[in-house]
Amino acid sequence: MLGVYRALFAAEVAAAAQYRIQSVLWLLFAVVRPVVFLAAWTAAASTQGGSIGDFSTADFAAYYVCLSLVIQITNAWDAYDFEFEVRTGRLAPKLLRPLHPLHYAAMSSIVHKLFTVPMLLPVLVVLAWRFNAHFSTQPWHVVLFVPSVLLAAVLRFTFGWVLASLAFWTTRITSIMEFYDRLLFLFAGTIAPLSLLPGPLATLGYALPFGYMIWAPTEILRGGTTLVQTFQLIGIQLVWLLVSWVAFRIIWHRGVRQFSAVGA
Repeated sequence: MLGVYRALFAAEVAAAAQYRIQSVLWLLFAVVRPVVFLAAWTAAASTQGGSIGDFSTADFAAYYVCLSLVIQITNAWDAYDFEFEVRTGRLAPKLLRPLHPLHYAAMSSIVHKLFTVPMLLPVLVVLAWRFNAHFSTQPWHVVLFVPSVLLAAVLRFTFGWVLASLAFWTTRITSIMEFYDRLLFLFAGTIAPLSLLPGPLATLGYALPFGYMIWAPTEILRGGTTLVQTFQLIGIQLVWLLVSWVAFRIIWHRGVRQFSAVGA
């Protein structure tokens, strides 16, 4: 099995090397949106005495620098690719392979991030310097950020496959994914830290899984959580990951049985 993964890794590295321009474009997209919100929030904070809620302009800078990194590490796009494969019938031969399609997607995601995250880091250092970011990060924040961001990445990946599996029934899930992206935008901490959302929206944000895909590791990395809060967030991530995995297994097995794409 280890040899299979080595071969997959080598193949994905070769593919990623051929699409370096595409990787750079993905990287730019990952940075632009958080920077826009960073500029907007710092401008708004400056007009209100230098802070909004518990966030100063320097806190906003730290938050969005960390957010950019977390978004890149946790990014998952498999549902869009999977819809095309189901609709065109290209999935059928892949189902005959010894490895679940999930393995190929996971390796592709890992290699993509190994290429792009190192390129992103110097950009984030410059942004942190330019906006005078203030981090309250302690060594234990950094240590616990690692399992948190890994859980967030696996959770987002698994949740994406839950949605991707709906393509067995609809064959077109673009509208579902667009709605999902809007939920992420609002409740994952992208438009604003969850604590700054209006009361009912903040309550909903803490209850839904989306914040634990992006917001939770972001807050941990910038030092915005206590030790107890950090363990609570990681515990919630584990719960949502278990729920997502069970949902994926159920939906996938039922979907494969009724797979009706052309060529299946």
